[in-house]
Parts: sequence; C-alpha cells; structure tokens
Amino acid sequence: MYNIILICTAHLENGKCNSDELFDILKEIKPEVIFDELTSDYSDMYYSDSFDTYCVNCILRNKPAPVVPLEVKCIKKYKQYHRVKIVPVDIDVSKKLSNYQNEITYTFLKIFKHEDYIKLENERDALVAQEGFQYLNSDKFLDFLDRKESIEKNILECDIENERLLNTYRLFYAEHRVNRENSMIQNIYNYSKENQYQQAVFLIGADHKKSIMQKIIGYEELSEIKLNWRMYGSR
Repeated sequence: MYNIILICTAHLENGKCNSDELFDILKEIKPEVIFDELTSDYSDMYYSDSFDTYCVNCILRNKPAPVVPLEVKCIKKYKQYHRVKIVPVDIDVSKKLSNYQNEITYTFLKIFKHEDYIKLENERDALVAQEGFQYLNSDKFLDFLDRKESIEKNILECDIENERLLNTYRLFYAEHRVNRENSMIQNIYNYSKENQYQQAVFLIGADHKKSIMQKIIGYEELSEIKLNWRMYGSR
C-alpha cells in the first residue's frame, strides 16, 4: 500500500518528451492516484468541460488555443480508459513574489541571455528531444542540474551588481524550491493519511528533481505514515 513513483517531466512537448510517451508510462504503472504539479485553481480550469469547449472553439475559429501542459493532455487521455483520482498539490507563490517581479525579471534575463546558459539549455533541449523521459529521470539529468546551478550562480557572481542579483535569485528559489516543494510533499502526505491506495504517481517538472528527492528523504524519516517512494527509471 502507498506506493508512489516520482516521474520527472517537462511541461512543454519536445520530441520524445510528449503526452503520448507519458501516457504509455502511466499505462504500464496503472496508478489509482495522480499527484499533479498544479494548483487547485489551475486543475479545476484545465479539467473542466468549459475549458475543453473553449479550446475546440478556438480551433474552429482559427484562433490560437491555450498552451496546455503535456501532463494535462496525458491525464485527460488516461482518464478516458482508467478510473483515477487527480490530486493537485502545488501552491501559488506569485502573490508573495509580486512585489519583486521586476527584480526577478531583471535578474533572470541576465542569466537567460548569457552565452554559457544558452549553450547549456540547447544541450538539454536536444537530449530531451532525443531521449525524452528516460533522460529527465536519469542520473545524467541530475548532473545537468548541478551544472545549471553552477553556471547560473557564476553568471550572477561575475556581474557588477552581483550582491543585488544573488539576493533576488535566492529569494526566487526560496519560494520555488523550498515553500512550493515542501507544500507539495506535505499535501501528498496529508492526502495519504486520509485515503488508501495501492499505486500513485507524482508528476513534477524535472528541474525540481534533485531538491524534491532530498526533501522526500527528510519527510520519510519524520512522517508517521510511511510511503513507498520509487523514482521512475530506478530499479
């Protein structure tokens, strides 16, 4: 009981990283519960009949349809063939960061426009397209995350405004790597205390892979209820 497989994803489709490939993975696992990296508001919107109708109308009228995360596309397909409970576990931190949005944008533009970062992202995108979920859930991707963090910090440390930029960088990740991830894991444990299941999956963006794995270890040591975690791709 309480088996959970952590599956790292990318929210946008790219080559072998697509909703059909993820659907094939879920077909093999047969989860009864899917913990999804969405807030309740976004989950309600994406899985509503009115949203589906709106998307169809956009297509019929030759208007741009909303960009839908590949996980949502996959889950909607999976729900057609299997009974499954979708549990959104994310929280919205945008309001907490709204007063710093200009600083955050300024800081990350410094990173995104740097040639070293562009080169690294192009390398990642190529591997995601070629290897899909196998790459996103591999140790090789953990190595990529280490390199990414090192390059980001080096870019900011070498800037003349380094102290200001690094403070904003830490503020941003305090919300996204600490508060959001802790809340997502806590929501999974809270659900598990009140509901029984045999098999679940937790779908989360691969950039969270390293830090979320570390937090899961911490929760397993302290939590009253024990969940049988496994990383997709591991044996």
